Amino acid sequence: MKVWRLRSNWDQVFSGVYRQIMAYDNDIMLMLVKIQPKSTVPMHSHKNIQAGIVIKGKLLFVTEKGKIEVSEGDSYYIGAYEGHEVHNLADDEAIALDIFVPKRDDYLPYAHQADHEI
Repeated sequence: MKVWRLRSNWDQVFSGVYRQIMAYDNDIMLMLVKIQPKSTVPMHSHKNIQAGIVIKGKLLFVTEKGKIEVSEGDSYYIGAYEGHEVHNLADDEAIALDIFVPKRDDYLPYAHQADHEI
């Protein structure tokens, strides 16, 4: 078993958008994402399946097929190569847990080794 501890420092991805890579191996990667009010993750796609859950706040997801708001406790699934962007339209920060299958190789430079292993 391996454990990754939440750190106080977050990596800035875009203006008002921060990430923290958590647990990962070759098959999966967990990432916390924090989006400040009125901030956006621009339209993008990737080969990885992306699923997640909104931990705090409310987000607007825009895909090639439409728009949908998700709030605290809602989960989502984004297929491989499906274009998507995310907006925090609220006045408070939003936090979501993203899960990528397989892991995002392009995010490995921002990952750290587990803090504990038993």
